[in-house]
Amino acid sequence: MTLLFIVLPLGAYLLGSISFAYICGKLKGIDLREHGSGNLGATNAGRVLGGRWFALVMILDILKGVIPLVLARVLPGALGFETEVVEHQVLQIAAGAGAILGHVFTLFHRFRGGKAVATSLGVLIGLLPLLAGIVAATWVTIWAIGTFIFKAKRSAAVGPASVLAACLTPVYWYFLVSDPFGADTRILTAFVALLCILVIIRHRSNIKAMFVKG
Repeated sequence: MTLLFIVLPLGAYLLGSISFAYICGKLKGIDLREHGSGNLGATNAGRVLGGRWFALVMILDILKGVIPLVLARVLPGALGFETEVVEHQVLQIAAGAGAILGHVFTLFHRFRGGKAVATSLGVLIGLLPLLAGIVAATWVTIWAIGTFIFKAKRSAAVGPASVLAACLTPVYWYFLVSDPFGADTRILTAFVALLCILVIIRHRSNIKAMFVKG
């Protein structure tokens, strides 16, 4: 079991470090680090390459979070390990954290990656699917309001939607579980809170743009 705690997070970090935004940009002959916001994420891919590329990069970045969680969920049992609930949770969180950190601080591009949204959603899908569904619905709703009611550009509405959805994630989690600070849930509560903080930190420029006009 100890080996899984080493191999899965490291493998997840390497998987997370694969920048599909960078790869898709290169397929079009463009280095996304030199265009748009310079960010290697789905939003900048959509801004520079077009909406279809946004969707493709978003799906692939979500999968970077889902795959390590699925492996962390099934491998202990498949390999014959008996794990307690909290120990299994820690393994899944470690794998998810590896994927997210790889996406944000990619090994292959001088630790300059994305803003953690898509891969974090993928981790939540694997770890807490109900919460992930609510957060995703929230993101889509806020994005749609920004785009169709406030007439913001599609790419410009992504940042505010991501920040607000991230802020609401711990609130949703608090009301989804009977005891968010119980023995079997406190580590999940801490992880959800840290995800929220990470997304907010990575969107500092977006938050500034929401309150400071040019």
